[in-house]
Amino acid sequence: MDNVKNKVKNKLDELESRIENLNNPVRDILIDIVEIIRNIAENLSTHLEIPRETSLTEFINKKKLKSHSDRVVGMAYYLYRYRGVDPFNVKDIEKMYEEARLSSPKNLSDIIAKRAKKGYFIECKEKKDGLKAWKISASGIEYIESLSEG
Repeated sequence: MDNVKNKVKNKLDELESRIENLNNPVRDILIDIVEIIRNIAENLSTHLEIPRETSLTEFINKKKLKSHSDRVVGMAYYLYRYRGVDPFNVKDIEKMYEEARLSSPKNLSDIIAKRAKKGYFIECKEKKDGLKAWKISASGIEYIESLSEG
């Protein structure tokens, strides 16, 4: 962001020095326009931060997802919130375990079904890629968002 900010500042400085050498009635107007653009650029650079996507591993660590049950709900949340994957299936969660470099549980489908019984997932009527599909429920979202980040 600082590199972009410096380029804009340098261009505006260059433009301003070229305008100051003009001797015509629009000179003052052009200087005012440059000043307005400079103010806008300053405000944007101080208020506009481009968020970096949280990696899956960072997310798991921040939320302290230690058990497979919590990780599965957390991974479903991550897919929904950060990747726009909705609904998900067991293969999606398996890929998340691989991405996080964690060994997956022996019966992932069973964990998903048990978390659905707790109200964290809603079973979809339609399958996804030939497999049972699920959506994270409002309760599942609320549960993950309630976990402290530390």
